[in-house]
Amino acid sequence: MGRKLLLVAIVLLIGGVIFWQNRHSHGPAPMPLTANAPAPQFAVADLNGQPIDSANFRGKVVLVDFWATWCVPCEAEIPHLVEWQNQHSADGLQVIGLSMDDTASPVKRYVEKHKMTYPVAMADEKTIAAFGGVLGLPANILIGRDGKLIAKHVGVTDIHVLQQEVERALAAK
Repeated sequence: MGRKLLLVAIVLLIGGVIFWQNRHSHGPAPMPLTANAPAPQFAVADLNGQPIDSANFRGKVVLVDFWATWCVPCEAEIPHLVEWQNQHSADGLQVIGLSMDDTASPVKRYVEKHKMTYPVAMADEKTIAAFGGVLGLPANILIGRDGKLIAKHVGVTDIHVLQQEVERALAAK
């Protein structure tokens, strides 16, 4: 009886892990995004239903941030992104937040609470796939004024490294 119970527990554990992975991995296996490659094109609706189309940001430095309300490193990073957007929008910086949450209501509350001044949308499967999949949060993709990829960071990244990359991209005109 003890062996059967152990076998059932193992099967349930494996099934739970597979279920969790399917529920929390978004998009296909990641395709490498390489520096100087053309940035993926995407179009989503923000939390108010307004379009966000990558074609509208040509000539700007774009920082795409995949994040979630439950992601602790994301929460630490967002105040910096808000500050950079406020400080450098006139210089051509556009931060775009793409939430990986399951529903928009907690995201709307989060955006209001944290006074996020840049456009925020729900990430959809097509956009996730365009960026090669998102296998960790936060995931930051920096795109230059020329529409080419500068950098991709997945997971906790030294905020100073990201800031330096943004500043270098803004300085390159």
